Amino acid sequence: MAFSEHSTGISTFGTPETVDCILAAGDASDLDDIRAWCAELPANSYGTIFIEVFAPMQIETIETPRRVSVTWICREGLAGSSRPGIGMPRGQALATAVDAWLDEWVRAEPESGQHCMIWTGARSSSVMQSFWMRVERELTEAWSGHEHA
Repeated sequence: MAFSEHSTGISTFGTPETVDCILAAGDASDLDDIRAWCAELPANSYGTIFIEVFAPMQIETIETPRRVSVTWICREGLAGSSRPGIGMPRGQALATAVDAWLDEWVRAEPESGQHCMIWTGARSSSVMQSFWMRVERELTEAWSGHEHA
């Protein structure tokens, strides 16, 4: 199975029919698409949505299924600078969060990932473009030969 491209330019890996867990990762420019994706998820979906923004004032309400959490990652204070307005490069914190999620849910037991659906956004970030290409290669290789039930 490979990532499937949607008309929005966003990719998903997996389908909602038999998923055990979901992951969405995007940035402030993806909020409308994330909301639309959440509206299509089954009510019993379980998982996490990571959204990277620059500052806390960009945080908005996202309606999700009851067992789907939203984690906002604010870059502004992550660079270790005492100067206001300085933040971590776009996509870097989001890639770190997704990597940690993949370690827990997919990499430990690649076969368990067969039932994960991953929504991949933040495509305007060069960091995330490279990251998603690497993840797609990794998951395609890890899941090849496993039937997607």
